[in-house]
Amino acid sequence: MTETKKVEPWTFFIAALALVVSGLSWWDVHEQVRLARGQIRSYVQVVEMRLVEPISDASFITLQARIKNFGQTAAVNVYGEMDYAVGIPDPKGEGNQASRRTFGSMGPGLERTVILRSNRINRRNWPLPSIRGDRVAYFFGTIWFTDDTTHDERKDDWCYKLPLRTEVDLKRIELEAFDILSYKSK
Repeated sequence: MTETKKVEPWTFFIAALALVVSGLSWWDVHEQVRLARGQIRSYVQVVEMRLVEPISDASFITLQARIKNFGQTAAVNVYGEMDYAVGIPDPKGEGNQASRRTFGSMGPGLERTVILRSNRINRRNWPLPSIRGDRVAYFFGTIWFTDDTTHDERKDDWCYKLPLRTEVDLKRIELEAFDILSYKSK
């Protein structure tokens, strides 16, 4: 006589449950890899900006920028440009390509101080300061870079301002960060 083994119904339930858990685990790992791929890249941003010399003394406006790669991969072909205006910057994003400077490559976490110089002579035709705060000099531009891993080209638009409230402001070199939603470089 042959003996037949009886399969219990809970065996099928455990096997099906193991299959579902395995499938969910695979899906979770797949999603984690997809999310990490978007986060592991270079993020070069302007940390601080200041004038090298006051606008009242400068023949050409020169800015000293501190930029940092906050990302986890290297940024290559890093370059930037700047411009300035009294009043809001051009919302069409027409940057001043003649002021473009190359900064080289930046590894993850690297911070660098760079100089951006205007190509226009400063005619010192700044408006008279006003206590009302309606007279402001804006300094704006873009830092471009290429992610060394993904080869994606990225950019960081930046804008800083110098409120002209008193005569002393024409001698200041500290600039204030300013979020301008209308300026986006091309």
